[in-house]
Amino acid sequence: MIKIYISAILIVFGGVAAWADAHKSADDDTETFELSLNAEDVDLEAAEAIFKKSCRACHGNKAQGVASYPKLTDKEPEHIADRLVTYRARERVGPNSALMFQPAKKLSNEDIAGLAVYVTSAFD
Repeated sequence: MIKIYISAILIVFGGVAAWADAHKSADDDTETFELSLNAEDVDLEAAEAIFKKSCRACHGNKAQGVASYPKLTDKEPEHIADRLVTYRARERVGPNSALMFQPAKKLSNEDIAGLAVYVTSAFD
């Protein structure tokens, strides 16, 4: 009987360790990189194409926000870039986060920098 209890305890601890490893802090896995968020350093034409294909249906033709989809033009480029990196990592920051996982997962670092600059400057 004691062998069964010991086996059960080992299985539980092993399961907890496996779960903890699978759910470790986002800080452990989050890719860090330096983004240049200057209009001179990004491809605004490519960013415009991505915006028109992937963003404007929900965020509006001029990133003005629609219904529960937030306005983007009043944000700083750093905020937009940070959120896109977060969504690309499939991390939730609000109730609509899951809607952003699919479009963000395809974005490169350069795409993210371009979009961040584009949506915060193209519609002035």
